[in-house]
Amino acid sequence: MMNFVFPPAVQAAIEAGKYAQVFTSAGVPIGMARDAATGEFVAHALGAALNNSPLSPLVSPVQLAMGGLQMYQTQMGFQAVQASLGVLQATTAVIGVGTFAGVALSAVNLHQTLKLKKAVERLEVKVENGFINLEQLLKGQGAEIKQLISEVVADIKFENHRLVLVRAYGLFNQAIQRMRSALQIQDINRRNAEIDAARGMLFEALADYRNPHLLEETCAAGQLRRLECSWAIEQSIIGTYQVQNEFGAAGDRISQLQQQIRQDGLTVIVGCDSDDELDFLFPEITRIHNHDLAALDIWLNQIQWTKALSPSELKQLQSADFSQSNLAVIGEKKSGTTALAIPDEQLFYENLRPKSHFYALRTQLELMLDRQRREKYENYIIEQGERAGHKTLVSSNLEKASDLAVANLFYYFRVRDESEDELELEFDETTTDTATIAAESSASDRVKQKNPETTEASLEEDSQAIKKFGLTPEQTRIMFSYHYHLVQADIDNQSNNDIKNTLKQEFLRGFQGDIDNQSEPIKKILKQEWLRNWENSTTLFLNSQIAPETPHNSSLNLITDFESLKNSVKSHLISPGNQLTRYLILLEVTLFQPYYPLGDSRDEAFKDLKLEQEYTEKLRYFARTLDIDPDCVLRFKSNYKEAIKGIKGGINPWLLGTVGAVVLGVVGIFATPLVVGLLAPILAPGLSGAAAVSAVLAALGGGAIAAGGMGMAGGMAVIVAGGSILGASAGVGVGALFSQSPDTALIQAAKLEVVMREIVVIQKDIRKAQEILKEQRLAIRSIEDQLDELLLNQQKNHKEIENLKRAIEYLKKALERNQALM
Repeated sequence: MMNFVFPPAVQAAIEAGKYAQVFTSAGVPIGMARDAATGEFVAHALGAALNNSPLSPLVSPVQLAMGGLQMYQTQMGFQAVQASLGVLQATTAVIGVGTFAGVALSAVNLHQTLKLKKAVERLEVKVENGFINLEQLLKGQGAEIKQLISEVVADIKFENHRLVLVRAYGLFNQAIQRMRSALQIQDINRRNAEIDAARGMLFEALADYRNPHLLEETCAAGQLRRLECSWAIEQSIIGTYQVQNEFGAAGDRISQLQQQIRQDGLTVIVGCDSDDELDFLFPEITRIHNHDLAALDIWLNQIQWTKALSPSELKQLQSADFSQSNLAVIGEKKSGTTALAIPDEQLFYENLRPKSHFYALRTQLELMLDRQRREKYENYIIEQGERAGHKTLVSSNLEKASDLAVANLFYYFRVRDESEDELELEFDETTTDTATIAAESSASDRVKQKNPETTEASLEEDSQAIKKFGLTPEQTRIMFSYHYHLVQADIDNQSNNDIKNTLKQEFLRGFQGDIDNQSEPIKKILKQEWLRNWENSTTLFLNSQIAPETPHNSSLNLITDFESLKNSVKSHLISPGNQLTRYLILLEVTLFQPYYPLGDSRDEAFKDLKLEQEYTEKLRYFARTLDIDPDCVLRFKSNYKEAIKGIKGGINPWLLGTVGAVVLGVVGIFATPLVVGLLAPILAPGLSGAAAVSAVLAALGGGAIAAGGMGMAGGMAVIVAGGSILGASAGVGVGALFSQSPDTALIQAAKLEVVMREIVVIQKDIRKAQEILKEQRLAIRSIEDQLDELLLNQQKNHKEIENLKRAIEYLKKALERNQALM
């Protein structure tokens, strides 16, 4: 419910019946008051309250809607637009261009932006050339965000954006100054000519802010900020029509702007593809919906009311004395502090977040901006409810449900519907896969006939340097792509019985209770969300490995189309000299356990996820595509369990069931600043902050590479297939890893034993086996040296010392077992 707020004296007069609030002929309230006896206009509202909370739009200046046609109030409105545009544009220097980090978005979230906006309004922060002094913006921020902003400012791509925005803001500023001067001109023709000229400058500035090139290069958060700037300029343009008494044009542009904001918002939401972005966008778009669009409604109602006034009433409005209201506005601006409570929209989102998942929350935003879209969702829910026998899921009940309830129900039925479709197609797909496997197996046999060279000779070529034991960036990309398809298979096969209902059964029966409190995460949706987060983090890692001399447009994104993956394998791996690489990739894929932490705020939601089955047949199929005997999959698993048991010194059910529990335990350790700080330059060169954390976690959790192998930066030892314990050149990073989690050493040592058994001993490559043993000894000595350094301060390093001792014990036991194989 909307209420207008008048100065206290005016409000008292209204309540006493001396003054009367103005209403349109349709009964819509207007933020104006008249003398009840004379009919003269005596005051305008200071603002408005929505459901008893002050209306405080992010972009829309309430002043343009509150003060009628008065020169002072019109100038106040333009000043408010100027302040809003300065704040919104300045924050683009934090968000940057193209990529973003969660910490950057949190520094300019809704709460921070409102505080900054209030500071600018009170002249506590100065806007120059459309950008706030960054030293002012950085107040209260940590070193990480300061470093990030410095990097953004130094970025050439952002500098190109900044130059365009500075030019646009310059045009806007000149237009506002010209408007102020025009309002002082008494000759109506000259005044209108100046206003027309100012409006032309505003349209030119608007074109820069809506430049498609600027928008397409930025993330969803960056797009929203630039679009918000364009909305502010649109309101200045509307103001120019209003002061010329062109009420029809002003009203028409307000209606167009409301539609534009909704459409722009939907476009931004579609581009939102991460939790960090959603955390930023959800409260802000909710604020725009609840406050900015409401303020535009007030303005449109007032324009339409003004348009209907008689000439004499219009003249009376233009000459009315609103000094009481204007003084009250000045007093309100000078009072109070810049400290603002956390916005309701932020609290609302934080309350909703645990009750749903990424896709449903994003859909809720769409439903908020497009009510017609909600009708389509409701129709789908009703149709699926009838099929499932839920008689209470009918239109009259769904109309009472919240947007979140509708979104959760939609995804509940969508997942179920997709699962049913998959079951129907399963037989056909299995038949197709069988035929494909048979054809590929035949092709593989032909390759072997054409290349009769022995595997021993192939491996001999690889053994020239132990650092070649790792993978090239392209081979690494292939390995991670197999990981992707394994997780996707798990998602596709998610059993209906294991999907948690979005609503409790009693709600489905009686449609009672608050639907928002009934929702529970859906495994399949959560797995999809984890996979997308993992893909983003892995892509960050892969692209950080691209050498500086590589062409600028090169990228190492995952290969999500399986036919393309098979083609890539054939191009890069199917040759006798690459057999070792193919074995390493298959080993990592066989032992891969997804759904580990990624340093994301949603990690808690993923902690109970796991692979639903062994997927042995899927892995055997992967082996065939790699031109490897499918029976290797079972041997890899069996030998790995045996290695864990032997190195550990006894059976430990926690370790022997799956490696998943271990991975979850150890990966959590990697997020510590010490380990990330030491490993990020090796694992993810060029990345920092949250991007480095997510890249490091994706790499280590996936069992992957780190710093080495052919083509990798630095020429260090590798982590793939146990390579992290090969050689002292891995430096303090691996030592820090083991000092935080000795089980990491256990996992890598067990993998290396599998390599020795399956690849080296069976293939009788004695030279490579000897090189591996030599590197193991060097690695142990290197870690013992690090232990000696820790022993210099035993009290301080007690925990790290105990962990490193245990890790060394594992490595020595592993060395003994590998020597015995010889």
